[in-house]
Amino acid sequence: MRNRLTKVVYLTTKKSNLSAMKKKVLIIGLLLTSFGSYSFHTTINTRPQISVKEAISVSVSVSSTSGAVSGALVKISLNGVTIGAGTTDATGKATIAIASYNKQPVSIDVTHVLYKEQKMTAVILENGKALSFIMKSKSESAAEVTEKSEEKVTKIEEKTSNTVEKTEEYKQNAEKYNENKENATKSAEELKKEREEKEKATEEKNRATEATQSEADKQRAEAEKEKAEAQRIKDEKQAQIDRDAKAREEEAKKRQEEEAARQKNLENSKVVDAKAEEERAKKEAESKQKEQQNEVKSAEQKAKEAEEKAKNEKKSAEEKAKAEKEKAEKAKEEAKEAEKTEKAEKEANNKAEKAEKEAEKDAKEAEKDAKEAAKEAEEAAKAKEAAEKLEEQLKEFDEDQKKIDDERKDLKKEQNKLDDKVKKGKKLDKLKKEQDKLDESNKKLDEKQEKLDDKRKKAIKKAK
Repeated sequence: MRNRLTKVVYLTTKKSNLSAMKKKVLIIGLLLTSFGSYSFHTTINTRPQISVKEAISVSVSVSSTSGAVSGALVKISLNGVTIGAGTTDATGKATIAIASYNKQPVSIDVTHVLYKEQKMTAVILENGKALSFIMKSKSESAAEVTEKSEEKVTKIEEKTSNTVEKTEEYKQNAEKYNENKENATKSAEELKKEREEKEKATEEKNRATEATQSEADKQRAEAEKEKAEAQRIKDEKQAQIDRDAKAREEEAKKRQEEEAARQKNLENSKVVDAKAEEERAKKEAESKQKEQQNEVKSAEQKAKEAEEKAKNEKKSAEEKAKAEKEKAEKAKEEAKEAEKTEKAEKEANNKAEKAEKEAEKDAKEAEKDAKEAAKEAEEAAKAKEAAEKLEEQLKEFDEDQKKIDDERKDLKKEQNKLDDKVKKGKKLDKLKKEQDKLDESNKKLDEKQEKLDDKRKKAIKKAK
């Protein structure tokens, strides 16, 4: 269990003969305990913490594979608060002034509508420091759009030329397919008779196999039912164990968040909010980025018009070729149908022969399968018996878990009472001893929980 004891020590210096001003130093010592461990650490700082803040200026350069990136928004944040912002100029540079800074780690974000966001974290700034970012493009520039369009038009024109050449080829193919039309039908009848004889023999063998297989399937179904019941019992118990473990983890996480919140309230440092500067830089960046988007759209429109013209010319050539192609394909389909009939009879003949062999093989497999089904039914019965034993054993573990949960609730109540006493700030030495005692109790309880979880795991593993 985590708790925090706060001890406040006030040190006031004596008056100096050289100055009439009084100096008071407030030192806060925090006693922190970690959720992840059960040891209690006490730290009291007896020296005043002095942070020196100053105004600084840094420069940021932003570029891409195509050169400098203008109009990018650069934002510097400290603990989620913007302390400086700016927009890159035509050379891709932005100079950002920060009114108050004392070497805290900051985050730097660079965004642009045409590029992927770039970010640096945990950066320590220095006055005059120069930083650089290289952005990756999300879309194409106007020049790239025009260049790709020209390449597409060239390819379309090449296809148009090829289409004209194919028109003559289609005419020649039509004559060749008509010659092959009659050759494929001569052997179909003989193959058909041979196939019918083989199919008859196969049917007789399949009837005997079906009877054997039916009995094997019945035994296997019973075995599957037994195994499913055994698995259901194990799954239900495993799910309960997982839910209990998750609940304990969530409770520990909640305690950790509460401690983090208390620690944050003790921080007294302030960050200069540069929200106004961020808004100004954001508007400037949006304006520049919009201009660049319009340039890309204009290039895309011109490219689209050029491509459309080339496509129309290509379409005209394709329509002429289409008529000749249809004639050739009609002749080709008639030849293919004749070949298909011949091929079908050959395949049917081969299939009948294969089916006869498979029927014999299936009969042997059915006998083997029946033996395996009987064995599976026996194993399923054993698995169900083991699952029922596991269920009884886990009921005993559930009773032990309830005892641990009850003890945990009592310790939590004691912890809440102790936290209330600590907030009053009295008798902290005595309260620390009570906290140590509580931590030790929690540690012993965790050891019990760990042992119980191990017993569960071993029991489930043994049942498998």
